[in-house]
Parts: sequence; C-alpha cells; structure tokens
Amino acid sequence: MKKCFLLLALVFSSLFATAQIDKIVGEWYTVDDETGAIKALVNIYQGEDGIYYGQIIKAFKDGVENPNSPNKGLVIVKDMKAEDGMLKGGTVYEPESKKTYYAKISYNAGDNTITLRGSLDKKGWLGRSQTWIKERK
Repeated sequence: MKKCFLLLALVFSSLFATAQIDKIVGEWYTVDDETGAIKALVNIYQGEDGIYYGQIIKAFKDGVENPNSPNKGLVIVKDMKAEDGMLKGGTVYEPESKKTYYAKISYNAGDNTITLRGSLDKKGWLGRSQTWIKERK
C-alpha cells in the first residue's frame, strides 16, 4: 500500500511540475524596476534540444514600441532546464548593462506572472528578482 501511495504521489508531482513549466512558456512583458514602463516582450520557448530560451520579440522605449531597437531578436534567456516546476540552470543577459547572470524562472499562479531571479552565484543568493507580466492576446 505504501508503494502504491508513493508511486501516485510521484506521478501527481510530476504532472504538477510539467503544468507549471507549460505556464512559463509563452510571451511575457518585462517591466522597468524603477519606472514601471514596459521594456520588452520576451517569448519563452522550448528549443528542439529540449532546453528553454527567451528571445526579445518586441522592444520598447519609455513604454512605446521601438521596432528599430538593436535588442529585438536577441536571445536573453539561455540554457534553462525544467526542474521542480521551474526553469533553472541557465543564464539571463541584461542588454543595458551587457552582463550575464545565473537565472531561474518560476510561475506565480496567484497573479499569472513569472519571477525571473538573476544572480551572481548559482544558488541565487546574490542577485535580484523581476516580475514579468503575461502578454494577453
């Protein structure tokens, strides 16, 4: 009986984790931490290699779309792997500072947002978090 319960628990936790990842995949607006203005629309997707990436598909300046931005088309989230209902193990590139940070992304069911944590260390202790907002079509 214990083995059956343990097996069911593993199956349900696996399904839950997959559902969380499915909710992370899609288009998300990044927001300026200081002004609250939209900075970019990023498409998070799974590549053919099974790894997750995030590419800027629209760039904004002062909240207005800037189709001539050099950041448009830039892949800023790289090498993320699904683990425990999150994307982990990859990096995020910050175009303004031209710096790359370790990253993890989690889904927030309460407000349908994602939190991207960029950090100097792999554990995520030295860094900051940013909330991205789901693009509504």
